[in-house]
Amino acid sequence: MNDWDRLFAEDCAGIAHEAPFSFPSRCSIGCGGSARAAFFPENLAELLLLVDVFRREEVKFSVLGNMTNVLPPDGMYDGALLFTDGLKSIGFGKTVFAMAGVRAKALLDACVRRGRTGAEFLAGIPCSVGGAAFMNAGAGGRYFSDIAESVLVYREGRIRVLAREECGYAYKKSVFMAENTVILGASLLLDRAAGETVERKRAEYLAARRNLPSGRSMGCIFKNPPEAPAGKLIEGAGLKGLRVGGAVISEKHANFIINEGGATSADVRALVNLIKNAVFAQYGVELEEEIRYL
Repeated sequence: MNDWDRLFAEDCAGIAHEAPFSFPSRCSIGCGGSARAAFFPENLAELLLLVDVFRREEVKFSVLGNMTNVLPPDGMYDGALLFTDGLKSIGFGKTVFAMAGVRAKALLDACVRRGRTGAEFLAGIPCSVGGAAFMNAGAGGRYFSDIAESVLVYREGRIRVLAREECGYAYKKSVFMAENTVILGASLLLDRAAGETVERKRAEYLAARRNLPSGRSMGCIFKNPPEAPAGKLIEGAGLKGLRVGGAVISEKHANFIINEGGATSADVRALVNLIKNAVFAQYGVELEEEIRYL
C-alpha cells in the first residue's frame, strides 16, 4: 500500500471521501484539475480526527466551505481537502452559534423562524459561516466582524474560543489567513425581531445583488482600494471584455471574471495579473485579491 491507501484503509476508514476529487465539480468558477482526495466529515469528531492525522502524517490539506472564492490549481493538487458541509448545526440562546458548515441561506432561514436580525447582509453571498469568518465576508458596508462575538477554532491541537478582538479582523481580512488554524464555528450577536422584519431586510439585500453578473465566477476578484471601487478602476483601464482562453472580464461588472466555457485556472490567473498590471500602470494603484488560491 502507498501512504494514501493506508490513510483510506486505516487512519481515515469510514469517513466519506472521494479519490481523486474533481475541482470543477465543486468550485464556483468551474476551473482546475483534481485533488488526491476530498473528505466530508459528518461531525466535529471526524473533522478533528482528519486534521490530527494529516498533521501527524505531514499531509498537505486545506479546509474548505463552498469553494465560491477559491481558485484551485490546474493538474493535480497533491494533498487532501476537508469540506465542512457536515458541520451544520445552529443553536439559539443569548447568542446564535453556527457551525462552520452552515451556509448563509440556512442561517438566515433559521433567523427568520427564530426572529433574529443582524445577519441579513449575508443574503445572496454563497458562503458558509466558516468561510465568512475566515475572510470577514460582507456587503453593503456590513461585515462578519460586526456580528461576531467569538470564533471557535482548532489551534495547536486544542479547541479554543477566540473573542472577536483576537481574530484580527479588518476589511476582508482576518488572522486566520496567516496562520494554521481550523475554524469550527462562530457565536453571533443578533438582535430579536419579528420574522417578517428579518425577511424584509433579507429581501432588500437580495434585491441589491440582482444586478451582479451571472455565470460561473468567484464573485469579486479584488478588494476595493481606498482610491475607488476596484470595478471602476478596471473599467477605467479599458479592460471590460478582455479574454484569456475561456475566461473573460465581465462586461456587466469589471471586478468579475467569468468562465464562459473551458477556462483553466491558468487563464484566470493570467487575467488577474493583466488587471493588476494595467490598473497600476493607469492609476498607480496596487489591487489586492480577495479570492484565495490553493
